[in-house]
Amino acid sequence: MSSPTSLTPHRAPDVLVVVMDCVRAREFPGGSAAVRMPFVESLRSTSVVYPRAVSVAPWTLPSHASLFTGLYPWEHGCHGRSSLRLDPRHEPVAVALRRHGYRTASFSGNPIISPFYGLVEGFELSEWGEWWEQVRRTRATPSYRYRASGGGSAPEAPVLSFRDRAGRAVKTMMTRYPATLSLTDAAARRVVDPGRTGPAGMNPWIETDLARWLSEQPATDPTFVFVNTIDAHEPYLLDPADAGSVSDWWRHMRIPQDVLALLASETPPDPSDLELLLDLYRRSIARLDRRIARLVDLYRSAGRWENTVFVLTSDHGQAFGEHGMIWHGARTDEEMLRIPMLARFPGGELGGTAAVGWATPMDVPATVFDVAGLSGESGHSGYSLRELARAPRPAPLYSAGDGTEWNRPFMAQLTPRRRAELNRFSIAGYLGSVKVEVDAVTGAARVVDLGGDSGSGDRPADGSPEIADLGAGARRAAQELLHPSSAGVSDAVDDRLRSWGYG
Repeated sequence: MSSPTSLTPHRAPDVLVVVMDCVRAREFPGGSAAVRMPFVESLRSTSVVYPRAVSVAPWTLPSHASLFTGLYPWEHGCHGRSSLRLDPRHEPVAVALRRHGYRTASFSGNPIISPFYGLVEGFELSEWGEWWEQVRRTRATPSYRYRASGGGSAPEAPVLSFRDRAGRAVKTMMTRYPATLSLTDAAARRVVDPGRTGPAGMNPWIETDLARWLSEQPATDPTFVFVNTIDAHEPYLLDPADAGSVSDWWRHMRIPQDVLALLASETPPDPSDLELLLDLYRRSIARLDRRIARLVDLYRSAGRWENTVFVLTSDHGQAFGEHGMIWHGARTDEEMLRIPMLARFPGGELGGTAAVGWATPMDVPATVFDVAGLSGESGHSGYSLRELARAPRPAPLYSAGDGTEWNRPFMAQLTPRRRAELNRFSIAGYLGSVKVEVDAVTGAARVVDLGGDSGSGDRPADGSPEIADLGAGARRAAQELLHPSSAGVSDAVDDRLRSWGYG
């Protein structure tokens, strides 16, 4: 296998992968309800845009496990029907890149991308936030920092402390009354940073620590950096100073945002309230534009940008009342699966191209190995995004909805009707302009005609071999989802996920 220095005339390319947590395609530039993101729009001329991009799972943990391994959820087993911790026998891309001389680091606002879930194997440095950084946006250092040493395995998730449990209860209560949360957050930020103007970003330590880390790396060494930003993740706060008026602030902040209460309720929020939540969501996406610009500027300042593979995407979308859903997880609705994606290759190769086929973050490992010339690395279900820019995907693309059965405390709060709506195991298959959703338990199939950036309605199965094969592939994946090789969720991991709002 080639050595790192022989992969290009100079050295292997740097790789920067940025996941905008919870951002769906509809609100991204090019979508039907796109918000203004001037810097992102400026990247399009030197990047490949993937209008048909989907996540392979509707929530963070299985989606990121697929991004790092290049495997479907039922292949790596890190999903709600299995262990909720990535099995180390599935080698993440960062491990392979370290073998080839890459320096690696992960900076995540979302605490799921941490050693506790097995997602940071191969990263020399991992930093991540905690749930309280969503509601206390003044922290200048990460909540956690982990440095790998000697190739050891990631630590097990520690049991939540009394402070953690008490804090989680306070957060749950305050998200039911977000006006109180908004005022507390605004007051704290004014004490810490009295000269601040404009909305605050979450996890402000990410750019600072990334800049420091890049400055420490030898110019001759290629780098692989992963960044997760949670600015578009609920809860959504509005600073009184950023609202048009006190009445405007109150209209937005009077709406309860407690995740479990909203999902468990058989009565959806009022449509006008959902529209206000959607407005806050869109504002948070617009603010991400400045963060992405700062991240790119760090690479330009370090002299690495021209030789960088830059992938900008999301781990899943977000629902605001569509199909009776709010927020994300459990199911394979388009609002939760369709995501933005663009890739900039070194020197702006293929810039201005719009890919015609389907793509997914699961394609990141194959992309990195392709561009870096690591042809010996294989065994993935993804394809190189560089190749997908030139031709349609060679095979159908699938996504898995793993229900809510793993989350026992949450299931106990659901009425029978809501349990049937949310605890649904399904596989969605994508091919051309058609999506087939298969119920993993009954095998029943639903065919959806994808006319635009979301499902435009059911259509009858036409009996074509392509549709039949797509449904058959989904059923095979469903059986693997229902009968994983490993199962069981440790109490510590279960507690950690619920502290983030998944139960």
